[in-house]
Amino acid sequence: VLPEDHPLALGAAGLSPKADAVLLPLVGRSDCVLLFGYDPVEMRAGWRDPWPAGAPVIELASVANTHYVHQARHAFVCDIDAGCEALGRDLARSGAWPAGEIEEARRALTEAFPADEPWGPAAVIDTARRVWPEDGVATVDTGAHRILLSQIWRCARPHSLLQSTGLCTMGCALPLAIGHALARGGEPVLAFTGDAGLEMVLGELATARDLALPVVVVVFVDEALALIELKQRGGQYAVRGTTFGGTDLAAVAEAMGGRGVTVWDRDRLAAAITEGRRRRGFTLIACPIGARAYDGRF
Repeated sequence: VLPEDHPLALGAAGLSPKADAVLLPLVGRSDCVLLFGYDPVEMRAGWRDPWPAGAPVIELASVANTHYVHQARHAFVCDIDAGCEALGRDLARSGAWPAGEIEEARRALTEAFPADEPWGPAAVIDTARRVWPEDGVATVDTGAHRILLSQIWRCARPHSLLQSTGLCTMGCALPLAIGHALARGGEPVLAFTGDAGLEMVLGELATARDLALPVVVVVFVDEALALIELKQRGGQYAVRGTTFGGTDLAAVAEAMGGRGVTVWDRDRLAAAITEGRRRRGFTLIACPIGARAYDGRF
């Protein structure tokens, strides 16, 4: 909807406590909140009724509010584009956030999610973003990797990051990438998935092979359901049923007619992504990141 290099863009919200600590106070200091097509389906608990009753909130949505996650003083069910145009008609432009609050929030978010590590999940995301074309399409499925990626990955145009929001679907990144590449006549697509999610849909690699689509699959390998394991520990529960044995995913990719490679550093990852984008057929890049690599990340 809004390019992330836009002066008012602040990236993803509602997935990370670290981001919430920056964004919720900003919302609280707003003299008017405008909600344009805002769907709170996966927002964290802090985004339930994040403003007091009667606050100056204007909401434009395509369907009526039946979720009750928030309320608005003025709510309109309408075409959102037309509603925005009508709302802004004849309004005089004026300075907003004159004390630089937006710029300060952007700096705080960048500091909260550093991507300059030598290797790890943030390094994987940062390296991929640097070598993947700015207007290229990427997909991501549910897991700890999606939360971190949502904070680090930057989109220069709408609909260039495809994901399952609301359904929290593991393993959907690969079929999403295949579908997009097929619909766009073989356009290269970058898919981010975890090792558990990929093992749920390994058969889709055969589809990518048979269609000879240039899909590059980046796999975060930690041999765990990392987000659930993190929540188990956070709730003082025993860690059970969230770790599993490792699979040589690069070998699986080769056995299924694709290109498979395992990388442990930024340079090899960048080279593999670049090569995969030019290749006819799928490329799978396994990125071992170690156990509990997401601790303290979001």
